[in-house]
Amino acid sequence: MFNIGVPELLIIVAIALIVFGPNKLPELAKAFGRAMREFKKATDEVKESFEAETKDLEEIKHTLTDENLLADLAEQVSSPEPTAEETSTQQEELAPAETPPVEETSGQTEWENTEEKKEVKPEGEKEGIPPHG
Repeated sequence: MFNIGVPELLIIVAIALIVFGPNKLPELAKAFGRAMREFKKATDEVKESFEAETKDLEEIKHTLTDENLLADLAEQVSSPEPTAEETSTQQEELAPAETPPVEETSGQTEWENTEEKKEVKPEGEKEGIPPHG
């Protein structure tokens, strides 16, 4: 539990014997034993209640999942899949009657327009480098 070996335990007992004395040490050991027993009992009760609640939640989850599957299955059985003719008429109804007119441009793309706006620098000159001379 605490990874305490025999030598460490003997040192702890010797220090406790010196601090509390031989008359008080058995009483302290009993109190420590009772406290550990109560702590273990309390943790076991919490663990059992947690497991019970988890089990209840799992049962509810399975019940809801089964009900959803049954509802989906009943819905599929009650409504047959549409035929090819029905789907084509639905698609025709959804398609727009006319397409909006396309705006005509000068034939240049936006990229080409931005390229024309850039300055053309003579060869040898680069940005941020002053000319030599």
